[in-house]
Amino acid sequence: MTHTAVMNKISPHIGWLRSTTILVSSPTSGWRLSAALAALMLILSGSLGFSAEGTNRTPVVTKLSRTVGLDIINRTVNPDKTVSLTFKWSEKGNPMTRTVVVNDDTIVVYNGKLKKFSDLTDPDFHAKAVATVGADGVTTVLLRFGKSPLPKDQLTPAQTALLATLAPPVTAASEAALNKRVGALVDSLALTDPAKQERVRTVIATNLRAVRDAHNAGLQLDPSVHKNLLAGLQADLSPEQVESVKDKLTLNKLPLTFKVYQQILPDLKPEDDRVIMDHLQRAREECLDVKNTDEMAPIFKHHKTEIETYLNSRGYEWDKSYKAFVEAQKAKSAKVADDSVSAPK
Repeated sequence: MTHTAVMNKISPHIGWLRSTTILVSSPTSGWRLSAALAALMLILSGSLGFSAEGTNRTPVVTKLSRTVGLDIINRTVNPDKTVSLTFKWSEKGNPMTRTVVVNDDTIVVYNGKLKKFSDLTDPDFHAKAVATVGADGVTTVLLRFGKSPLPKDQLTPAQTALLATLAPPVTAASEAALNKRVGALVDSLALTDPAKQERVRTVIATNLRAVRDAHNAGLQLDPSVHKNLLAGLQADLSPEQVESVKDKLTLNKLPLTFKVYQQILPDLKPEDDRVIMDHLQRAREECLDVKNTDEMAPIFKHHKTEIETYLNSRGYEWDKSYKAFVEAQKAKSAKVADDSVSAPK
């Protein structure tokens, strides 16, 4: 890489570097400038994506990510009272580090609650965190600990507007995938009235866009989005069709999970089925407000824990039954594999 190319990449960071007193202004300190630039290249090796590829280990620069996480391994108070945070993570098995800067304007969210950076304690910094930086690639606009979204109602209009600028732009591929999903879902309902079909399509597409955009911005979903989805579906669909849409929007987690409970405990009583179904329906309702399976999993896990506590209270010995079921499934899979190998060709 040429000297000009390097300077073009690192020039946004020079101001920050001066604030940490690495650079000096003495006309006789050229060697110090060279050392400082070398240090800067090392610091930014994770943030700019430098890697040794090709002959002579020539650095290759990739696009700077707007987010960085997960483990904070160092905190340094700078002379201008900002704080430098160094993150460490693994990327394709390779350890990576990157340093960002937090200031008084940084929005800090800890497990879904707004906090002042100065109020964070040492144990707080051991939690997984993600920093979202501004255009300079260093200054942190949002520092979020945990996966809980931001409490939108606690943000100022200026903070909300600022966070909106951080959300990745909606791509043509994202829109195409969303429209394809909506189309398949509406087709599955086999609606014969074109006007009704279009209304349902609009309701579902509007919901999915709102959920996607809130997720991308890291904001809590406005409660009106959930209400509008239900009202729109109920206006044109039967209760059974509404249930079908909810299941498809949540990857059929409810019917699949309920079926497994029936398989593990075939002697469940009707009242037990009702308790299980009630929990799974509540989990599904919460999952309508999140974007993907990674966010749905902990919601269902919480309710499954409640279910299993209930089952134990009813004398079902859940852990023992679950273990027996898993072992039976493994034995069944092994038998199928053996039969396949020994079958005549």
